[in-house]
Amino acid sequence: MAARAFSRLFKTLLVLVLLVAGATAATWMRYESFDPCAWMQQEMVEESGLPELIVIARIKAAFLLDGVTEPTPKQCLYAWWKHRFEGAKVSAENGADKGDPKK
Repeated sequence: MAARAFSRLFKTLLVLVLLVAGATAATWMRYESFDPCAWMQQEMVEESGLPELIVIARIKAAFLLDGVTEPTPKQCLYAWWKHRFEGAKVSAENGADKGDPKK
């Protein structure tokens, strides 16, 4: 009975490790960095087509408006998620405006 419980725990742990490794590899393949500040910067450059220097200035200005002079990775991660959420929200609204049957 104990061997079966150990086996199940080991399999669950193995699946969890594989999922984490897969997510880590996917993040590295997409952004070539584990820094959320770089993720946000890269996505904003790709979406807007603006020069990287302007995007960096916009990001720093947004943080400065919140009183943050040197953002931590946690603050960058939150801003990145917020940026992605707002982008998805705008895309959904644009789809609804065009009479998209998905909504």
